[in-house]
Amino acid sequence: MKIPTSALPQCLPRILSPWETYGFGLTGWTGWIGIFAAMHYALGASAIWVWIPAVLVGVLVNYHIKQLGWTRLDIAGGTPNYIADLLKRRPIVASYAAIGYLLNWSSSIAVSAVVLAELIQINLEAFGLSISATLIKIGLVLLPFVVAFSGTRALSILNLFLVVLATSSVLVFIFHGLGWLILSPASPGLIPSNWKPLSFMDWAKWYIFATYATYSLETASSFVADSRQPRKTLKFLDLAAWIQAPIFIGASWIVIQLAVNPALKDNTYLNLIAAAEPFWGSAAPIMATFLIAATALLLEATAVSNCSRIIYQLAQDGFIAPVFGVVSRGGVFGPALILLLSISLVGLAWGNLTLIIAIGNIGWYVSFTLLHLGIWLQRQKEAIILPHLTLGIFVMEVMILGAGGIAWGWGNFILGLLFPLGVLAIDAVIRRLPSKIFHPRWWQQLYQRQQQEVMRDSLMFQVCTLIFLLSGSVLVGWGFRALLDRKAIGQEENLILVLLLIVVFVGVAIASWTSLPQIAAFEAQIAAIQAMEKADNANQAKSEFLANMSHELRTPLNGILGYAQILGRSKAIPEKELHGINIIHQCGAHLLTLINDILDISKIEARKLELVPQSIYLPSLIQGVVEISQIRAQQKKY
Repeated sequence: MKIPTSALPQCLPRILSPWETYGFGLTGWTGWIGIFAAMHYALGASAIWVWIPAVLVGVLVNYHIKQLGWTRLDIAGGTPNYIADLLKRRPIVASYAAIGYLLNWSSSIAVSAVVLAELIQINLEAFGLSISATLIKIGLVLLPFVVAFSGTRALSILNLFLVVLATSSVLVFIFHGLGWLILSPASPGLIPSNWKPLSFMDWAKWYIFATYATYSLETASSFVADSRQPRKTLKFLDLAAWIQAPIFIGASWIVIQLAVNPALKDNTYLNLIAAAEPFWGSAAPIMATFLIAATALLLEATAVSNCSRIIYQLAQDGFIAPVFGVVSRGGVFGPALILLLSISLVGLAWGNLTLIIAIGNIGWYVSFTLLHLGIWLQRQKEAIILPHLTLGIFVMEVMILGAGGIAWGWGNFILGLLFPLGVLAIDAVIRRLPSKIFHPRWWQQLYQRQQQEVMRDSLMFQVCTLIFLLSGSVLVGWGFRALLDRKAIGQEENLILVLLLIVVFVGVAIASWTSLPQIAAFEAQIAAIQAMEKADNANQAKSEFLANMSHELRTPLNGILGYAQILGRSKAIPEKELHGINIIHQCGAHLLTLINDILDISKIEARKLELVPQSIYLPSLIQGVVEISQIRAQQKKY
């Protein structure tokens, strides 16, 4: 149910460059890493018949989202908030659709933390080291939030850095792998020889699963509202679709042909190694490690950035509590991030990743089904491409939802449908809590105080931090090198690569709370000085213009006043006409006074205006006002 938002709305600061939003738009393919092995293990070569239609619909979704975005450049959060806007006449359905989308993305934070923690533990065990799995998982969940609480840009730049490396690597994997399949004498051929039978129930079950990746090509739309060039961000959706779509089909095809050992089961790491080893040889394990680690960190960074904007916009539009619609000038979505962190920790504590993914996928899929329904319902008002095809996709998705949901199990299906309602119930409770922390005003005052407070001795703090980091890195590096010298077991590169990616993330997190705020403050100070200089130049130009213009106005006005005085002394003019001439003189004198007042603006700005009190005859003043206004009144009368 929509609620009033007295303290809202407030627009997001447009601080993201187009390239930063492009980086978020290229993270959709990372979902393939998490699901391809399970699909391949269950369906074999027939998995390709799931990927192809899912990819085609995903590309069409991108075109729809781009069209919807043209008229919603100030709406953050992208797809789920566009759905809510399409269905705003049905607020409960609109809220449900957006929350379903949100829960799937938020679940990827806990899932990525678990996958990355397991990868770290496997590599540490090879060296006889053991660290609490719970601590590693909690630390990995907290990591992107630490960066996000310092502002928007640090996380977006880090995401861009990682996505360029990861996307380049997977594209090299695809082109090299397909080339090897076509040209190598040792290739098993390009066409699979064994095809598992594929029932509609199995196809529908895994189609829902595949959309987790193929429908997420539109992530860049979430950042339109804080992009410096929102139209460029929207245009990138086309390119993002056609760059990532071949990844799903091409990479899956390579795995289908080369990872054929049944003993691999649904292990992502082993399947990647088996698929890459024929053409990458001994480099396959380290590349598989890099892809898994990089995509896990990418999913965390994108999920935190994306979901916080979804929550913010839902509050702005009145679908959830107003407190979640507060954001600082630096782009920190404080209340939204706290809610998202709570959801992530709950998912982490739950621990059943298969169930979390299945439940999240149901809500996600329902959200896109409602998107196609909303597009059809609003086809007369929106510039929609292929509306009848969209209606056909909606009908198909409803059938798939029924069949696939049942195939996943009634319990998971019902739980997935009810989960968004549970979140909406929690939101209803939050709206009614009396504590100040659940009201927008408290957060707005907090951000204002933070902007006014200046950290004293910040240079000392940063120097101490730098000393600590340098000393710690030397000690850790020395200890790690000694460990490798004692246990040379051939897995050093994998562990070093994983730790390197995490250290990059940690380094950005530390910089976000030390050096980066000072740099941002310095840039803001320079911008303020430049703005002040521009304002001074504009004021000077304005004063010069007014001075010149007043001179040009006074010249003809003095002529009017002079002739009015001459005509007023004439005895040949009747009394009625003399009265009119007197009014002309009064109007001209009044206009001359206004011109002089305009000139006084420059004196006021220079604080040089002198006030000279004079006595006036009040009846004469009132009579003059009446006579000036009398002409306009008579014109209206007749």
